[in-house]
Amino acid sequence: MQRITVALISVLLTSLAVQAGDIRSYLVGDLESLTVKSEPVQVADMKVEAAYTGTRKNILRLGGKAGKALVVTFYNRNCLACRGHMRSLEAMQRTLGENTVEVIALHVGAGGIREAERTLERWGLKDITAYAPHQQSIIRDLGMDPDFQRDGTGPMTVIVGPDGLVRATSYRLREWQAPETLAFFKALTKGEF
Repeated sequence: MQRITVALISVLLTSLAVQAGDIRSYLVGDLESLTVKSEPVQVADMKVEAAYTGTRKNILRLGGKAGKALVVTFYNRNCLACRGHMRSLEAMQRTLGENTVEVIALHVGAGGIREAERTLERWGLKDITAYAPHQQSIIRDLGMDPDFQRDGTGPMTVIVGPDGLVRATSYRLREWQAPETLAFFKALTKGEF
């Protein structure tokens, strides 16, 4: 009987440890609408374009940003909901610090990186760096809806852990400054799930 009790307690403690390390235990409030990725997607070799260096394109690998959480968000200058979404992301990044979480704002409309810079400037966003996809396949590679680029009806967001693995996606505008969202990113950066 004592062996059974010890074994049962061991199983329960293991189960609780797994649940505590599970992303789903952090999905409360607005975060409940996140779609958790069941298949791992590695972003390390995916490339984005940053601001030009002189007249040359500045191509960066997302793997160069390892060690912090990334919020890769796709937007279009014609997307009315994207402006508020981006302001909330900027506030979250400012609160947590760029060493904890960095917003990778990818403009998917015409005009590339130069239009991305103009759009963020027009929207008054000073703390988010403008990027553009190096290859349009990044949307598909991340498992997101490729029709967004044509429609531009709302922001799409991919949450990447410090290990470069996609953890969750979102097609819904959310309040990125909510306490549960800040706690989610702090736990993600610490490797708690």
